[in-house]
Amino acid sequence: MIGEQSSIIHINVTDFAAAVAIAKQPSLADTSFAIAKEGSVRRIIINPSRRAFAEGIRSGMPVAVALRLLPSLELVPFDARSYAKADAAITEIAQQYSPTIQCDGGGHLYLDAKGTTRLFGPPIDCAMRIRNAIHTRLCLEPAVAVAANKLVAKIGTRAIRPCGITQVGKGDEQMFLSRQDVSLLPGVGPSIGRLLSVAGIREIGQIAVLDDAQVVSFLGKRGLALRNAARGLDTSPLDSLALGQRKIFRRVDFAEPVNELESFRAAVIAASEDAGLEMRTQKLGCSEVLLSLAWSDGARSEAIRRTKGQWVLDQELMGASWAASSQAMNRRVRILAFTLSLQNLSPAWKEPDLFIPEGPSRDERLQAAVDASRTRFGVAILTHASAVIHV
Repeated sequence: MIGEQSSIIHINVTDFAAAVAIAKQPSLADTSFAIAKEGSVRRIIINPSRRAFAEGIRSGMPVAVALRLLPSLELVPFDARSYAKADAAITEIAQQYSPTIQCDGGGHLYLDAKGTTRLFGPPIDCAMRIRNAIHTRLCLEPAVAVAANKLVAKIGTRAIRPCGITQVGKGDEQMFLSRQDVSLLPGVGPSIGRLLSVAGIREIGQIAVLDDAQVVSFLGKRGLALRNAARGLDTSPLDSLALGQRKIFRRVDFAEPVNELESFRAAVIAASEDAGLEMRTQKLGCSEVLLSLAWSDGARSEAIRRTKGQWVLDQELMGASWAASSQAMNRRVRILAFTLSLQNLSPAWKEPDLFIPEGPSRDERLQAAVDASRTRFGVAILTHASAVIHV
């Protein structure tokens, strides 16, 4: 039986974009289709339907390749407005059951049902009410899980997807996680997944039993966080701000006020790389970069850069950050500190403009390799040459 502490509910609408398309046009449920943006020179698959996935179609696959593999594949335009409306409606439903909600967008939402038992019954009953309301009102079938923390609840929905409901009692986390496929563990992407496969690690429980020395030698210092996650340990609170209101900050305080352009540029690049890694780890992109300067005489200035699309890769973030920096540097005074803020965050739907016939772009492949190294050994292991001067 779940105690009062097992009160975190995770709602996960699997294949969100495709699910919303079916809700709008039910006839799509019996077809192989995929979501793809229109008007781009190089189109990629953003989200295949379940039937298309079974036929071998994958997210990130170039449309030309997908059509060669499955000529009958139907392409459905990316509909950002409908996705936003669906997310807003899911949030509205959840708010009827708890004031403490974290909406991550893309059909993902957490809420804390602690203290609502008198109104709605145990958290599992509350979860069932929410699931039924989403299905009735929006024609969406989410996977829903109840657990003591966000991490276990998230893995719970991954374990039962595409839909259903499950609960993990307080104290049962390791027992539940031990036999789950390692790919369900947040932080295990293709690169780490291949590394774990080579080592014969296929279940989460095999990571959980590793001691500190084994983890560090195998996955680097950041692997300790992965091992702790495999044990079901998570103390992160719900972030009640909407995803678009959240920000990723990096502040740099110089040991001595600087006026050398190269030293300042190196610091901005290093901050961009560090913030960008955190953003991509959360599978997010941003459309705003804010740079705030603190001058040695106490004055402050700032500048913001925006894009109609998304910035995801380091090269994009560094360009936007430096452009904002150049705009904010309107005085001949030494700089004491600065703050970089990645804003207007949203789930990453990365689609490069350059035409490349097969697979991800060169920049995307390079970024993935760099992120894998930084995640394992630390951000400083690989950095842009311009950032080396900054200590």
